[in-house]
Amino acid sequence: MNKLPENFELDRYGLHVRLVRVEDAEFIVKLRTNERNARFIHVTNSNIAIQQEWIRDYKIRETKGEDYYFIFYFENKPVGVIRIYDIDYRKKKATAGSWVCESDLPLQIPICILIICREIMFDSLGMEKDCFEVRKGNKQVQRTHKMMGAEIVAEDNLNYYFELSRAIFQEKKKDIVELLNIE
Repeated sequence: MNKLPENFELDRYGLHVRLVRVEDAEFIVKLRTNERNARFIHVTNSNIAIQQEWIRDYKIRETKGEDYYFIFYFENKPVGVIRIYDIDYRKKKATAGSWVCESDLPLQIPICILIICREIMFDSLGMEKDCFEVRKGNKQVQRTHKMMGAEIVAEDNLNYYFELSRAIFQEKKKDIVELLNIE
């Protein structure tokens, strides 16, 4: 089992990423309760103490390699978060989700956040498949995932369920990085 160290940090594509800490709770609540962002994600309580407690519980899962929650910085300001969870080391699959970014960012930044998350998932953790859902109304995020090669494998009344293999991601990533001129 490949686990990330508790002091994991990375600089790539002009972004700095590290694991979430309890002191990030206020930013996460602000981001997840923003009216525009909250349309397509699970409801987040606006009480910062509740978010801090959730992060404390998450940190226990992190030490076991069960869940990783990342915060991204651009120009020394926090701009987004994303998680890797539902990690199955035996089947080599996980979920990249809870992807939320500031709404006024240049387009390439949220895409870079997703690319970096999948690089960590596939390259550092050794996963072979990203299995995730996207709300049916969230057309922009659906297009982004499809651009990266993800395919819809199921649906219900609320969500489309996607899968993306490591091989397809690696193939598509080269074109996206070149298109966005982000190397």
